[in-house]
Amino acid sequence: MSQIYHLMVKGIRVTEKIFMIIALGMLLGMMFLGTGDVLGRYLFNNPIKGAMEGSQLLMAGVALLCWGYTQASKSHIRIDLLIHRYPKNIHKIMDLIGLTLTMIIFGLITWQSTIIAVEVLEQHRMLDNINLPLFPFKLMVPVGAMVLCLESVIQFIQVLGRGENKDTTGTKRK
Repeated sequence: MSQIYHLMVKGIRVTEKIFMIIALGMLLGMMFLGTGDVLGRYLFNNPIKGAMEGSQLLMAGVALLCWGYTQASKSHIRIDLLIHRYPKNIHKIMDLIGLTLTMIIFGLITWQSTIIAVEVLEQHRMLDNINLPLFPFKLMVPVGAMVLCLESVIQFIQVLGRGENKDTTGTKRK
């Protein structure tokens, strides 16, 4: 079981890093697209067609593909001001409740956004200004949410494992 868990953790972490690199590439693409659009508009009086729509889609990809990495690095917004005053058992319970809610909410997001992405694929929907399919961008929502769910499962297991402490004699206690 431990071997499977470590393989799962490694696979999720590699996936998160790959998505982070893709998101950074999208951010770079947004930067070049915006710069090219401004230069084209003001220097040559010829803006890039669909630059705003392309930037919006790339921006969504940057945010959505980073969900899992942000969860793994524990960079989501947390309010620890009151929680630090409670004992460790309460910390653990609060973490488990928060992770459970995260798994439920993002599991629902994964499910419903997959349905929407499949509908967009079946309808062969394209962007209006440029001839670009909308499906790959709609697919980023369930993919990002699924990676966040899997990272939350890993963290849930880690929080459960924090329950055993060793005392000075080396015996385990709960």
